[in-house]
This record gives sequence, structure tokens and C-alpha cells, in this order.
Amino acid sequence: MQNPFSDTQNRGFCTKCKRITPAHHFERDGKVFLVKECPECGPSETLVSSSASRYIEKRDIMNYEGSAVRSCSLNCTSCSSHVDPTLVFIDVTNRCNMNCPICLANIPAMGFRFDPPMAYFDKIFQRLAQFESKPKIQLFGGEPTVRKDLLDIINLAKEKYGLQARITTNGLRLADEEYCKQLVATGTQFMFSFDGRDPSIYKQTRNSTNVLEQKLKGLENLGRFGKSNVTIMCCTSPANAPYLADLIEYCHENRHFIAALDLIPLTAEWGPEAVDVESCTIEDVEQIAKNAVPGIEFFPAGVMQKLETLRETFPLGRITFGGAHPNCESVSILFSDGEHYSPPSRFIKTPMDEAVRAALALDARMKEKFARRPLSLKKRRRIYGLEMYRFLRRHVDFRELFGGSPLIGILKIMAGRMKGIKMKHLLRQHTQIQGVLRIIILPFEESECVESARLVDCPAAFAYEHPESKEIRFMPVCSWSIYKNNMLRAASEAYGIADQTGDLGMGLAETPEPSTTP
Repeated sequence: MQNPFSDTQNRGFCTKCKRITPAHHFERDGKVFLVKECPECGPSETLVSSSASRYIEKRDIMNYEGSAVRSCSLNCTSCSSHVDPTLVFIDVTNRCNMNCPICLANIPAMGFRFDPPMAYFDKIFQRLAQFESKPKIQLFGGEPTVRKDLLDIINLAKEKYGLQARITTNGLRLADEEYCKQLVATGTQFMFSFDGRDPSIYKQTRNSTNVLEQKLKGLENLGRFGKSNVTIMCCTSPANAPYLADLIEYCHENRHFIAALDLIPLTAEWGPEAVDVESCTIEDVEQIAKNAVPGIEFFPAGVMQKLETLRETFPLGRITFGGAHPNCESVSILFSDGEHYSPPSRFIKTPMDEAVRAALALDARMKEKFARRPLSLKKRRRIYGLEMYRFLRRHVDFRELFGGSPLIGILKIMAGRMKGIKMKHLLRQHTQIQGVLRIIILPFEESECVESARLVDCPAAFAYEHPESKEIRFMPVCSWSIYKNNMLRAASEAYGIADQTGDLGMGLAETPEPSTTP
């Protein structure tokens, strides 16, 4: 079969020896494989998509041609030229009170303890505060809540450096009402790991039978003490595919505080212990979601970055996943009418991909128009706003959306956006949409799938202290798994904590003071 991809400048990691090698894509039997050409081990291939047609369609939407448009060396530890990130992950510990067998980031998987002192975080926060546009930060683990000084870390970021933190947590400690209340009071947001309401899910993928009750209690506490700032993070596989519809229903029942659902394709060999569950690609998870919510459609998250003229004309805010590769994050939304979530097809007259393509074409026309004749921002907004109205008339069922005459509602929404009012508030006020659930398929790649073409413009990165230069540097999220152990072990040794593995993080021991400083 003819290879639809070119072999331009892409690189990957050899499946066997992890050497950086030339790489290219190849289609076979309706699937897409990443082929690495190692000079020592020979060629090896890894499945990266179960649907070649869908994989290629995403590239076509964003006019992405070839195996790589841009590339890099993949020598991430020697590179300090990564794009300025909009989202920065920070490992705060590798201790955990679950130690799931599928996890790469706990003591059993890594073989040493990583628990740096406050000086480590102060150094990272100081570097992040130097960015003109400060990135969002996400405190990662292990399980961040096992640190007794987590509140101090969050307050340091917020009060000294003006950084807003978000926590990735399994939620067990949030079952403690007083602790949950204290954590919510810091203003932090939450990425809450919750794979569904059936206990069998946790037995199959996390080797645990008794955590569901604690997770549900933790979510209940967040609903009582917090606002709409929680993202449910669901590791998705055939194990919980039958329960995804119920999970979405749970999100609707708790939409007063659950704002988003992130679906992470499971890789059965992530951690030190393989689980008896089939691994998933992004396209597999898309299909699981379509089975759960008939009519749901996904599009590449990087599309929003492509709407350059729209973002320059209207105050849309920073796009977290702007610049993402078309075969990385996939995005969709569901709308609530107050009773349940429905896909956009309820209100959109054309398929989602057709509407996305039309929006990109409109933006390109506006860019060309404004380039020919310089106009004031006010005039550009008026011209683009009129074209956007015509676009919406072609693609949106206004009567279904507004429940009657739409013109006044549309004008109020456009005026509200120009004033900086959030879209969710405008929709709730002027349409039948009473809530929105953002769904994003968010892959964390294992080394066999990593490719330079997908990393070179990645807007999400891990921050770390380089072991030699002691500088704070940034590494794309999906290459972090390759280099993480060496970087964090060096930091642990520098701060004198590498040999203190203790109880594998099952307890809530105090964080040790450093015996040395770098």
C-alpha cells in the first residue's frame, strides 16, 4: 500500500534501546504506525492510531502535510529553546497513597524518593514569574496531597509570584472535610482522577477495591466547598467504556462544580506492572465517547490557535492548548438544557468538521482583507462580527438555540464578549444552553509513541532543575517520561533525599529537610 506520509525530518525513540532515530508514519490495514529506523536495533514500529482515516482527517483540517512540518533533535535535556509554555507541570513528590500499577510516577515505578524542599519550588516559581504571560501551573505527582506542606507550596506560588495553581489528585485526602475546605480556600483548581462509579474499574486497572467511596466523598466535599473549577480526569480503556455514559451523567448531576472531563487513553504498560486491559489510542477513545454519547464529534485542540485573526480581533483569552499538533489533543463540548447533556448536533445544522473548516476559511479571508486595508480595532470587530453572524446563520439552528427569534440574543452575546464576559455566562443568560461540559482527549505518551513533530511546538511542559547548569528548564510533557527519572533522581541527590524511600509513600510522613543545597 502507498504510504500517504512523507519522511520529512521526524524523529522518535527506538522501542528497544531508546536511541533517538529517524522516524516516519506508515498506514497499514486502516491503522497508522510510527516506524523508527534504529541503526543498531533495526526498524521497529508502534501503533499510534487505530483509524488512519480519522488520523489523516485531523491533519487535513489543519492543513498539516507530511510526517513532520517542523521537528527537533529530541535531545530534551540539552535543549533550552522550547516554546514558552502556556501550561507547566511541576512534580512535587512521587509518594502516593494508591501506587496504581499503571502509573509511571510513584516510588515503586521510579525506585527512589522525590520530595524536594520549598527552596526547589521557590526557584521554579521565580522562573515562571519572569514570563510576560504567566503560564498556568499544575502540581503533579505521585499524589501532591501526601505532602503536609502542600498548602504552603500553593500559597507561595500565589502570594509571592502571582501564579495560580491547579492540583492533579486522586482525591482520597479530599474525603477529609476540613482538609478539603482548607485546600479549596487557597483558590486552587482541581484535576480529579475518577474513572467511573463502578468499583470493578478500580480493581481491574488500579488494583484497588476500596477507593471509590473515598473518591465520591472527596467530590462531594468539593461540591460543597468549591466553585465550578473541577476537571474530572478519566483514564479511559475498554475496562470502563461501558460506564462512560454514566460518568457523563454524573458530571451533569454535579455541573455546579464539574466544568470539564479529560479522557486519557490508557497504556497498559505505563507502570512497573502491566494490567490485563487493552491499550487505547486517541481514536479509540473518540469511538468510546461516541458510543456513550451518540452524535458527539471531536476536532483538534490546535484549531483555536489557527483562528489567528479572530483572536487578534476579539478578547478570547489565552488558548491553553494553542499550537498543539493536530494528532494530539482532541476536543468536544456537550450542552446542558438543564436535564441532560446533548452534543452540538442538537444546535448545529452541519457536521462539526464542516463547521470547523468553514471557520478556518473565514478567518483566512478576514486576515487577507485586513492586510489589504489597515482598519481600527472597532471597525475590524464590526466587519468580522457581521461575517461571524453570517457564518452562524449557515451553521447554527438559531430557533433551537434561542427558543425563538435569535437576533437580539446574538447581538447581546457579541456585545458581552467584547466586554470580556465569559461565554458560559452569556449562553446561560441568552440561550437554552444552561451549562457546558468541555471534553478533551489528553494523551500522555509512552516512549514508543513520542515523535519530534508533535513536541516541537507543544505548549505544555514540565519544569525541572537541570542537574548540571542548575537552571530551571522546560521539557515537553510527552518526552518527560523518557528523561524524568534521571532529572528527578539528580535533584533528589542534590537535596539529599534520594535514598529515603521510606514506606513507598503510603503514609503522610513529613517532607525531609535537605541535607545539602545545589
